[in-house]
Amino acid sequence: MLKKISRLTVFLLATAAVLLYVDYRMARASVMDRLIGIGTRMAPYLDDGRFTEAPRQVRINGVKLHVAAGHTDHPPSFVRKWYQDRYAQKGDVLDQFAQELKKRSALPPDAPALNQLVFGNDEVGGVAAIDYGEKLSALGFKERLERFAGSGKIGSIGRLRYVWVEKNGQGGTRFLTVWTDESFDLEKLMPQGRKDADGADVEGVPRFPGTVRVLSAEERGMPQRLAVYDGPGSPETAELFYKARMKTLGWEEDTTFDDLAHRQGKRSLKFGNAKGQEVVLDLSDATDGTGVTVVVMQTH
Repeated sequence: MLKKISRLTVFLLATAAVLLYVDYRMARASVMDRLIGIGTRMAPYLDDGRFTEAPRQVRINGVKLHVAAGHTDHPPSFVRKWYQDRYAQKGDVLDQFAQELKKRSALPPDAPALNQLVFGNDEVGGVAAIDYGEKLSALGFKERLERFAGSGKIGSIGRLRYVWVEKNGQGGTRFLTVWTDESFDLEKLMPQGRKDADGADVEGVPRFPGTVRVLSAEERGMPQRLAVYDGPGSPETAELFYKARMKTLGWEEDTTFDDLAHRQGKRSLKFGNAKGQEVVLDLSDATDGTGVTVVVMQTH
């Protein structure tokens, strides 16, 4: 179970960075008036809605998640610690077991609760936790693990609660909260092997040959979409491909944007078409250094 949660943390870490980028660079206006009806949402920071926007519903690789961005003058360590305390399972069987391990020096005194993973530092980091919704007995925890083993769904154990925190330029924090409901399926979220992740491509944008979709994200009721691809090749050849193919498909290149990106050392392209669509493509070396990663963002 811990291995699967660790994989999820790494995946959501990358996803949170993408969502923060879209939220703060592409959609800077407040969206507090776009409240979505959600049964059990993740707590806003300090249980005060003034710090956190209203929830939004997104689909990542076909899996429904809820997200809400926020900001505060408090440093990242404060925000992370508040969420640690908020979602610690206090007084249940896991807490009792953790306290016993600490007495035996098998866990450090400041170790997070056993239902949590904490990462990062005072500049950037976060917390991933499983919220069981109640204090668990040993029998109750065993029953949930058995349901998880049979279904493979994290929702059989509890709801995922995740917060990504990052220091802003003024000494405060911008953060992103992500949470799930009972139907959350980890295996569906995580792409396996060399096959496309569930979801969809951005309409009208071709794939760079040989690439596989590793991430698809969209927000309910909004035109913004995101698709990420990995495969053989290089950013240079991908740039040549898109400059040629997009033109034949009726897209017009924003050369001013492209030139500015190049001066900043980035390979990013922007295109628009007669339908009013706008897309930004970011082309970079794959993280393993053996190929190319193509990020396609539809902004309008």
